[in-house]
Amino acid sequence: MIWNYLRKLYQKKLGKSLCLAKWTQSNIYLATGKTHSCHHPLPHSIPINEIKDNPSALHNTCFKIKQRQKMLEGKRPSECDYCWRVEDSNNLSDRITKSFTSWSRPFYNQIIKQGANGGAPKYLEVSFDNTCNLKCSYCGPSYSSKWVEELKQFGPWPNHHQGYDSVLNREHNPYIEAFWKWWPSLYKKLHTFRITGGEPLLSKQTYKVLDKLKESPNKKLILGINTNLCVPDTIIDKFIKEIRNVKVRKLVIHTSCDTHGKAAEYARHGFDYKKWYNNCEKIKKELPNADIDIMVTYNIFSVTRFSLFLNDIIKLKRTPWYKRNKIKVSIGYLRNPEQLSIWGLPNKYTSFIQEQVKVMKENNFSKSEINQLERLLPLFNKKIGKDKLQTQFKMFVDEHDKRRGTDFLKTFPELEQFYTSCEKI
Repeated sequence: MIWNYLRKLYQKKLGKSLCLAKWTQSNIYLATGKTHSCHHPLPHSIPINEIKDNPSALHNTCFKIKQRQKMLEGKRPSECDYCWRVEDSNNLSDRITKSFTSWSRPFYNQIIKQGANGGAPKYLEVSFDNTCNLKCSYCGPSYSSKWVEELKQFGPWPNHHQGYDSVLNREHNPYIEAFWKWWPSLYKKLHTFRITGGEPLLSKQTYKVLDKLKESPNKKLILGINTNLCVPDTIIDKFIKEIRNVKVRKLVIHTSCDTHGKAAEYARHGFDYKKWYNNCEKIKKELPNADIDIMVTYNIFSVTRFSLFLNDIIKLKRTPWYKRNKIKVSIGYLRNPEQLSIWGLPNKYTSFIQEQVKVMKENNFSKSEINQLERLLPLFNKKIGKDKLQTQFKMFVDEHDKRRGTDFLKTFPELEQFYTSCEKI
């Protein structure tokens, strides 16, 4: 309760536009040469000439500096519309939450003083390559090598949002070279370093990071590793063995799942729900001091089975090892491709979310976890153009079933009426 109160006070200090994450957080995709601060705005390209003599420009691009200047002038950058939508519906946005974190809040005065030109980020997420064993429905070739293989076989998807960014040569990638030049002066300044993908457990660069941290430990660092936990058992075992010897302040395993069982496997092609759940148990047992963050991209495939998924999370939290592991769920909503967003569903489907919020409240989920789901309700009713989204949704799942040998109606019989109504539009 006190933290929510303090966050609201801090919102007044930030004003209507300032987000400290634009300075303190950075997501860098080295395979495609793109970056953004926080995962909500779309990534933008990092010009090669900017990193030639200054590898820190992997974070401080000219484009990002311009967006910071807008914020300092009291303007809302359009790329940050995710948070503006949340705030305009009178909910606490990630702009406030991220600015209030321990890797942002202490640097408020420094940021105001230095202006739009940033220093080193405090929270850094890096994707080294797009190697991945899954083809998630809302993903694309920039982040999944399995998507690349499928596109080569069947050609472009009709009506799909994902731009086809070229993936650079992994052996001679100027962005990866710039990153390792930057690393010696960077890693001691980091509060949190997180490796994303692709699937990081399949990237040799992940193990290079672990070797670097063994050679020169940073015991103040929070280390985060993303993983879908559906890679072969030998790789899971290798990762557990390697990570045990890394000395950091805290280890966080970030793993993704968007709903329960067959619905989750449909949304994230190649995903094995039972394997994922068992590996969550394994990580908890083998790495008892690691925190586990279960990441949800809430989308149209999530809605009807999410209560079942929450029940499994409740079981994970109640296992004997829970006292040593901190387990939380992080819920964001899908924006692109729009046809897979919840906005395409009729408003009556909000009843599912209301029931899921009730489950969370009755089972001691934190206020933050509950708020992340509850804030979806007003957004559900604000989106216009449902007819267009529903037409696009039917086109998408029909193509999905054709390419991947899936069966939407068999997987989601409870959505048959919705699917049929999409046919009539």
